[in-house]
This record gives sequence, structure tokens and C-alpha cells, in this order.
Amino acid sequence: MLNFPGKTLEFVKKHLLHQQREVNKNLRGIEEDDPAKSPALAESSEPGTDSYIAESHAKRVILQDQLMKMKNTIRLTLSKIKIGTYGKCDGCGKWIEGERLQALPTAQYCLSCSRKTPRVR
Repeated sequence: MLNFPGKTLEFVKKHLLHQQREVNKNLRGIEEDDPAKSPALAESSEPGTDSYIAESHAKRVILQDQLMKMKNTIRLTLSKIKIGTYGKCDGCGKWIEGERLQALPTAQYCLSCSRKTPRVR
């Protein structure tokens, strides 16, 4: 494992666990606030209601997708901390720069590999 002081690794872990709780809370909120699932709005016959519902639902789906990706990245990072591979690049196997991990604790690639890795959008 990258030579992190125990306090630093514990700080990262607590930060990620806090982020994980926030992501889960936001995911629940998105599900509860989706107008496409509200019977009251669905019964409305005002012009534009259907397009409002569709647009709001589409925005929530996009946000939910982003939150799920974040949740999975956090889960993966916590798993790496647990098994002792936190900080190791998934691309080249070298250690990720400490400064990069401080800025982005969930980084999976070193700076060099992150520039080579195509982004999925």
C-alpha cells in the first residue's frame, strides 16, 4: 500500500463513508420526488403537464445515474482501503500520486494513465 500515515487513511475512509451516506440520501430523495411517480400530477389535465413530468423525470434519471456511478466508485475505493490496495493505479499498477489522491480520494488511475484512459459519458 502507498505509504499513507494511518491518520490520513482513516480520514479518507471517514470522508468516503460520509459521502456514501449523502449519496444514498440523495438517491432516496430523487426516488421520492419523481413527478412521474406522483398520481396527483399524472391526473392533471393542464397543458404542458405531460412535458413537465417527462422533462423532470429525465433530469432525475440522469442525476440518479450519476449518483449511482459515484456510489459504485466510493464502494470500490472503500474496498481497496480494506484489502490494502488503495492508491494503486488500475491502469499501470504503479502508485497514484499522493497529491492526486488528496484532491480526488476515489482516483483509480495515476495522472499519466488518466490522460490515456477514454472517458465514458
